[in-house]
Amino acid sequence: MTPRDDDIPAELRDVAAQLRALGPEEWQPAAPPPLRAPVAEQHGRVEGRRLRAPFGLRPALAAAAALAFVALAAAGVALIAGDGGTAAGRDVALAAVGDGPPRAHADARLRATSMRLTVSGLPRVGAGGFYEVWMMRDAGHLVALGSFRVGADGRARVDLPVTASPRRFPVLDISREPADGDPAHSGHSVLRSRPIDS
Repeated sequence: MTPRDDDIPAELRDVAAQLRALGPEEWQPAAPPPLRAPVAEQHGRVEGRRLRAPFGLRPALAAAAALAFVALAAAGVALIAGDGGTAAGRDVALAAVGDGPPRAHADARLRATSMRLTVSGLPRVGAGGFYEVWMMRDAGHLVALGSFRVGADGRARVDLPVTASPRRFPVLDISREPADGDPAHSGHSVLRSRPIDS
């Protein structure tokens, strides 16, 4: 029902007349915008808004804050793990044990949350096997850190996370494992360290 002019306040009658003059197509809603707005390029440079750093921080300051947060988080993980970071930057040697080749050797650069392991002298295993790195206290208390294979020269270099405290699991062990889906230690250790000093 269209209102009569005398039902419309005087100051709105001009607006009402303009609305009545609109065609049906002008009452249709506009199409929604595309999900991804096109990016305008000019002379090889992308034009557009920059994202503002949180709380008005400049990008360099935001990056520094992020790095500080990561450092504090790593220190917190080390404290929670119980080593207080005392194992950071420590070198640990592993020598042949069990059925490991006598000339096999490994060096681990142990940090609070990571380890770089360099191995030499190990034979290659077939497609159905690999080597596994462990932190252990004894045969019943072990934590797997990761697996690797050696090249034709018997060498490997891998970076692994340190997910246990060296105080609680002070021995590094490398075992030869079959790819049988069993996550337990195979019992075939080839390299092992002396207990890491706390």
